Amino acid sequence: MNIYKDIPTLSDTAIGLGCFDGIHLGHKAVIDATAGDSGRFKNLSRTVFSFSDDVIYKKNSLHIATFDDKCRILENFGIENLIVPPFESVRQYSPEAFFRDILIDRLGAKLISCGDNYRFGKNASGSSKTMREFCESSQIECKIIPPVTYEKAIISSSRIRKCLYDGDVQGAGAMLGRLFSYSFEVVSGRRLGRKLGTPTINQYFPENFLIPRYGVYASVTDIHGTKYHSVTNIGIKPTVGWHRPLSETWIPDFSGDLYGQCIRVSLVAFMRGECKFNSVEELKAAILRDAANSKSLTADYIRNGELPHEF
Repeated sequence: MNIYKDIPTLSDTAIGLGCFDGIHLGHKAVIDATAGDSGRFKNLSRTVFSFSDDVIYKKNSLHIATFDDKCRILENFGIENLIVPPFESVRQYSPEAFFRDILIDRLGAKLISCGDNYRFGKNASGSSKTMREFCESSQIECKIIPPVTYEKAIISSSRIRKCLYDGDVQGAGAMLGRLFSYSFEVVSGRRLGRKLGTPTINQYFPENFLIPRYGVYASVTDIHGTKYHSVTNIGIKPTVGWHRPLSETWIPDFSGDLYGQCIRVSLVAFMRGECKFNSVEELKAAILRDAANSKSLTADYIRNGELPHEF
């Protein structure tokens, strides 16, 4: 997939417009619409036009997918071009100028898709209705995608964040269309788990990434393409104390050195809150119980060799 951090010159494109901050099922519907289904739209270059993350993520709107993961997912969806220019480079364009000068003249759009709540142009003065009118007057195919719902409410990144803050990773996954996951570098810890016979991998969350509810989760860990059942604690390890929140994962059926590698952990279900134990022996017993519970909750994922709706 080509990634452009300015506005390139392209031709014969089908363009999906939006923020795509979490790449959830609502976003996927807009992206899927760029796949031409017949005639002159069938062989268009599938393209996504968005903006850099510093514009998309406002205060207190933390990431639920890293930029690298967004690129991976979009590429797996069949997107050929991702365009993420600085917002400042286009903020003064009127809706008509944005449509004509950028989408048509620079990007060669022949098909445009967006959600029905899409806004564009200076001061967000253009709407999806405006986009349809522009497209009709220029004989451009326009697809306005209605909201996608989950449990009778519109899917949104804010709803997904709320689920994650509550520990409802199953609800978040249902709206994402995939398990909530992250892939961060494995760093050194105190190696207490190794002494207890439950060696763990420690991963810090980046400053701008959402940290789910503190507690213990059934999880699946992907190591070089092989998926293992695992148990993940997210928090500050109250029994032994830690200086910042992290993800700590025990993978019972794996042994090996993963330090310095980026390893993907997918959260399947919240099992219990984080708590302080009276001794490391009590902590070890709890970890063993958690691992047994996690194994039963993740058995289908491991047996099938893939995660549901995995992108």
